[in-house]
Amino acid sequence: MMQKPAERTWQIANQFPAMAQAAREVFDWLVNQPLPSRVKYSVGLAIEELVTNSIKYGYSDDNEHIIRVTISIQPDYIKIVFEDDGNPFDPTAYPPPDIQKVVDSAHAGGLGIQLVRRITSKMTYERVGHINRNTLLIRRMEPGDTQVIKLNL
Repeated sequence: MMQKPAERTWQIANQFPAMAQAAREVFDWLVNQPLPSRVKYSVGLAIEELVTNSIKYGYSDDNEHIIRVTISIQPDYIKIVFEDDGNPFDPTAYPPPDIQKVVDSAHAGGLGIQLVRRITSKMTYERVGHINRNTLLIRRMEPGDTQVIKLNL
């Protein structure tokens, strides 16, 4: 019988304290998953970047909105699905930043989406009714990676 993939969903209010709490919960959950540290770091980075963007830029009002994040651990990859009811925004169509402009700029920022693109093997976006849905795939293993295999002896 095939083992069901580990999966968990978080509903995060569009406020930074809620994001910080959810990030701690995600990390606590990931600690117990049989994944390389690099993958755990990548999952955390992707969640922090996309939820931050949603909180900062996704809404035209000050009302509370819910951002749903679902992590599913598959045999070959981690699937992360972000859903929010914010303004339509397709990060896959967002142009790569001009690195020199970012370096010369007086304020930090502008590299988050590019970072997420680099750590994912696939990133897709769809608008479903009034919902943005971003799906990221992060490979579990890269050539040369090692992973501890637990044996029940």
